[in-house]
Amino acid sequence: MPHEMPARLPDEPHFQRVWQHYREFVFKSAFAQKVEEGIISEEDAENFTRFVGSINHPTFSLFILAKSGNLSHLEHDETFKSTMRVLDTMGLKDVTFDRHTTTMPIEEQFWQQFDGVFQLTEKEMKKDLPLFISDSSNLS
Repeated sequence: MPHEMPARLPDEPHFQRVWQHYREFVFKSAFAQKVEEGIISEEDAENFTRFVGSINHPTFSLFILAKSGNLSHLEHDETFKSTMRVLDTMGLKDVTFDRHTTTMPIEEQFWQQFDGVFQLTEKEMKKDLPLFISDSSNLS
C-alpha cells in the first residue's frame, strides 16, 4: 500500500554518496557488535572480511556472483561458507538478485535490500552523520 512505502530518497549524487557511506557505517557497526557479542565467531569474521574485502569498504560482487550460481566452485570454499553464516546472522540470508527484469546493478540490489532489512531512513542518517563523517565541514 502506498502509505506504507518508505520515503523515496533523493537521487542527487552527493546525497547518494553520503547514503552509501551511511549504509557501510551501519553494516560495519552491526557486524562489529555481533562479533563483539560472540554471535559471529572470530574465524567467520576473518573469513568474511577476506571474502568481501576490506571491512572499511566491503564489496559484495563476489558473494553475489557465487550466490547467483555463477561461481559454483566456491560452494565448498570456507570463506564463502563463513560469509553465508555472517550474512544469515545479520538477517541478509534471503537477499535475491534479478538480472532479467531490472537494470539496477546487482550490488545496488544488495544494498537496497540491506536498507529494508535494517530499516534505514534519511532521518536516522542525518542523526548519525557525526558518527560517520569525520570532517565537520561535510555535515551539511
